[in-house]
Amino acid sequence: MALSKTAKIMIVSAAVICLALLVLGLIVINFIFAFEKSAAYSLGIALGCIVTAVKIIMLERAITITVDMGEKFKAGALGSLLFLPRYILTGAILVAAFIFPDIIGRFGVIFALISMQFAAYATNIILRRAQPDNYDNLLDLSGDYDDGEEDANEEDGDESDDDEENGNIL
Repeated sequence: MALSKTAKIMIVSAAVICLALLVLGLIVINFIFAFEKSAAYSLGIALGCIVTAVKIIMLERAITITVDMGEKFKAGALGSLLFLPRYILTGAILVAAFIFPDIIGRFGVIFALISMQFAAYATNIILRRAQPDNYDNLLDLSGDYDDGEEDANEEDGDESDDDEENGNIL
C-alpha cells in the first residue's frame, strides 16, 4: 500500500521540525544550558523522529482500514483497537528514554514525539495553499450559515431587508 500525499507531506514536515529541534537543542546545550548530553539528545531526536514517522504510517493504515470496512462491522471499535499499537510504540520509546537517560535523551524523544502535532498543522497549511478551492468547498469558515429565514422572506415578497443591506435606504 502506497502512502498518500498527505502522509508523505506530514512525514517530511515532521523530519524538518525534528531537524530544526536538533539544531536548536544542540545550540542551547552547547552555549546556554546543558540539560542533556549532546549525543544523547541527538539520539533521542533521531529515535523520536523515526517513531513519529512510523506512527504516521500506522495512522494512515488504520484510517484506510477503518474507512474501507464500510458498515459491515463496527468500524469505531476497530479504529479504537488500531490506536493501541501507536500508544504502545510511544510508551516503549519513552520508557527506554527514561530507563537509559545517558544513551537516549529524554528531552530529545519528547520534543520529537511532539513534532507530530506540529507536522499535522504544517501539513494542513501546505495542503490549503496547494488546493484552496477544495477547502473552501468542504468547509465554510466565514460563519455565514443558511438558517432558512432568508428564503421565507423572499417567498413573502418582502424585499425591505434587501434594500437595507444594499444601502438603498430612502
